[in-house]
Amino acid sequence: MIALGRRVKTAIALLPLCLLSLAGPAKAQDAVFDAISGNLFENVLYAQAQLRISTPLLKLTGLVTGTGNDSFAIKGSDGAYRLWNLRAGSQQAVIKAPAGTAFAPSAGGTTFFVGMADGSVQLIDPQSGKAFTTLPGAGDAVTALAASPDDATLYVGHANGEIAVWQLDARQATWQMAAAPDAIARLTVSADGQFAAAATAGGALVRLDAATGKVAPAGALGGAPLALHVADAGNQLVAIGADGKLMAGNGGGSVGQLTAADIGLTGETAIVLRDGRALDLVDLKSGKTRYTVAKLETPAIGLVYDEAAAKVIVVDSAGTMQVFDTVTRDMVLQIFISTQGWALIDRQGRFDGSTSGLRGISWAVKKSNFPITSLTQAFADPGMLSALLDKDQRELRQVPGNPVEKFPLPPKAEIEPISAELAGDKPYQLMVIATDQGGGIKDVRLYHNGKIVDVGAILEQKDAQIDGKHVRVIGYNVWPVPGPNVFQAVATGVYDNPGDQAEMRQTFSGELRKGRLNLITVGVSQYSRLPQAYQLKVAAADAGRVKAAISAYSHNVFTDIAATDLTDGKATKAQVLATLDGLKTARPEDSVILFLSGHGLTDESDWYFLPGDATEEDSDSWISASEIRAALEKSGAQRVFVIIDACYSGGTVENFYAVSSFQKRFLTNGLRSSGIQVLTATRRDQLAPESADLGAGFLTYLVDQALKGKADVDPRDGWISSQEVAKFTYGALPELFLAQREKNPKAFRAVYGADVQQPDVYTVGADLLIAQTR
Repeated sequence: MIALGRRVKTAIALLPLCLLSLAGPAKAQDAVFDAISGNLFENVLYAQAQLRISTPLLKLTGLVTGTGNDSFAIKGSDGAYRLWNLRAGSQQAVIKAPAGTAFAPSAGGTTFFVGMADGSVQLIDPQSGKAFTTLPGAGDAVTALAASPDDATLYVGHANGEIAVWQLDARQATWQMAAAPDAIARLTVSADGQFAAAATAGGALVRLDAATGKVAPAGALGGAPLALHVADAGNQLVAIGADGKLMAGNGGGSVGQLTAADIGLTGETAIVLRDGRALDLVDLKSGKTRYTVAKLETPAIGLVYDEAAAKVIVVDSAGTMQVFDTVTRDMVLQIFISTQGWALIDRQGRFDGSTSGLRGISWAVKKSNFPITSLTQAFADPGMLSALLDKDQRELRQVPGNPVEKFPLPPKAEIEPISAELAGDKPYQLMVIATDQGGGIKDVRLYHNGKIVDVGAILEQKDAQIDGKHVRVIGYNVWPVPGPNVFQAVATGVYDNPGDQAEMRQTFSGELRKGRLNLITVGVSQYSRLPQAYQLKVAAADAGRVKAAISAYSHNVFTDIAATDLTDGKATKAQVLATLDGLKTARPEDSVILFLSGHGLTDESDWYFLPGDATEEDSDSWISASEIRAALEKSGAQRVFVIIDACYSGGTVENFYAVSSFQKRFLTNGLRSSGIQVLTATRRDQLAPESADLGAGFLTYLVDQALKGKADVDPRDGWISSQEVAKFTYGALPELFLAQREKNPKAFRAVYGADVQQPDVYTVGADLLIAQTR
């Protein structure tokens, strides 16, 4: 070390002589954070932060909602529709539909309808953007569309006042008749699907009996309609016109000139927009405004009102959607739409979004910008919009504070070598110096060739004040492999927010060599202590399939393969954890592949895999992500690849969305921070249609295909790595799902709703060569 600064010299002086000379064995600390006295965070200096959007937002020009307001689509200036599924709490697809005369999503968001000028209707699969069938028309343009709540029936309004009703599974028209004197402008369906209502461009209202096809006049607005609602019994129709005229039951009235309106599902209240800016809650029984919810800064173009959750989504033309609480009258969440993706953030700093959509959002603190994703550990909450709207059975995650008011500046990390000898397979000492920048020092992590260095490698840790700043110095004893080695260090603030990563590269002498592959495949189909509803069909076979594929194509990559196959009764919690504990003897050049197939569950604190001896009520019989992470961190192998094909049985589609969100959050925050590569997907249950057709889960099937050569694309060199497997699966799984869904759309809709199975990929750790294809 030459020309070291005063602070680094002081840091070295903090470490004991036994660390520098290794004259005697140094005792490793059991934990890093627990060794710090509790008063180190008392003097944290928080800064105020401002949300900064650097990505240009997309101008929004239109809004269409599905029956029940669980789905809606916004039209952008690029001509594409972005379909949102509020039960999942996310944008599901970008649809570049053909030029049409009317558009609408189905109630569940599984289909996007495009009405054409010739009277036909194209049914488009949102994920592929392709029309999978066309309902023929009679020549008059389609002007309005609405699906029944179960997505089985489609109502089509035409420019000549006719209404057609189609049974979508059979692709047959039930009836078509002249219902009104002029063009149908709006259609709506009751919550029970038994009745429908229509409003014409001139304001004429009609009520329809879905079973008989009978049409009855229901009054008139006298002008263009903005909102329409029909009750289950069919005897109550509510309509609001652009001029503010209100039709409710047998009465009427006026609420003033309006820009937009949306009626709650009970028909008792509505949210209306005046002059594009004043957002009011209206009592439809009295016709009076209860109060103003908000004054908008940017003119809005449409509303999505959730009466039960007391929330309204306001879509403005500038590319932003705001969610207001209609009781507290607070703006509780913002959604940002760009051509790259979407992102949302609430008042407490929780966030969700697509990877590309989050990329342009940061917190501006003093003269620095911190990506919003730097707060992933404490603030990421996948599916949070669904939770906010009470669409799933979970609460918003707890967060440590509000970044706007209290943003802790993360510490700075540096790496300094201590040992002079650069020999592979021998102990090498280095230290990490973390300097507080005002936001405290919560954790310091050292990564060696991409994988976190276990706390057992810590020789000593000291905290002190240097030049008026809190400094933490940690000495490590690591075992470099012959050849190039990369050391990376990062320190986090009190919100688990990392500062800039420090890096040191060194080449160590010695002979390069292959390592052993520790292959652990766990699959549980038969649960001896769980009810019949929990029994699976293909999980155990999935484990065997992955083991066979890896063993067949990996023998030239490693010196040998130590394979452990744990299925059904052999996959007990004790046996799985004991197998993982045995990885402690692995050498740095070795690799680990862990495959888990079976039930996955979550609670508020962790994600769990259910081993073969799991019970329904005792969570201590489950294996947590934290236990898996701890075992893999202690492994001597530096390259670890985890594949999780988790199954969630029982409950509703909403529960499935919640489980998927929790799994994403826990595995992102847990395994990724350890430098472990993760490929994971959640499937619905043992009745999922893919099991019968492919004989395996989608993820397992594609991993098998990837290892057989399909992942050998970039570069196409005859070798397949873990990152190539993850990349291939990430792109292929949704396509395979859609192809299989076209074969049996009704079964897939019953099992998955509007969801399309998509994997999550975290490739933070070092890449791992797995297979040779030629």
